[in-house]
Amino acid sequence: MKKKFIYLIVALFCASGGLHACYYDTVASFEGLPTGVSLKNDVQPIFDRDCNMSGCHDSKPTHAPGLIYPATYNNLISGGYINTADPANSVLYLAVNGGGMPAGRPPLSENDKKLILGWITDGAKNN
Repeated sequence: MKKKFIYLIVALFCASGGLHACYYDTVASFEGLPTGVSLKNDVQPIFDRDCNMSGCHDSKPTHAPGLIYPATYNNLISGGYINTADPANSVLYLAVNGGGMPAGRPPLSENDKKLILGWITDGAKNN
């Protein structure tokens, strides 16, 4: 009886490890992403509306990077916030897609997130 109980415990332990091995993170879908996204015309207005308030990502940010145009591009690129080789793992995208940004405000819309991801996927051009 004791031996069966030990086998049961070992089997449950192994099964629970197997379930954890099946875990995976949800990755961003690249289907339906907008193309030709402009930093100045499409992405910057999102930053202006939701991120550039005093004390956040303004010209003297308490939280890097500063997102005031025209410094936005250089701040994002030089700060390592953009990963064009793996756009869905860019620090910028992760921050707005479940990473708590914008802080103290409603989350960005799915459309805004897609615009940001689309811009990064298109190569994060300074346009």
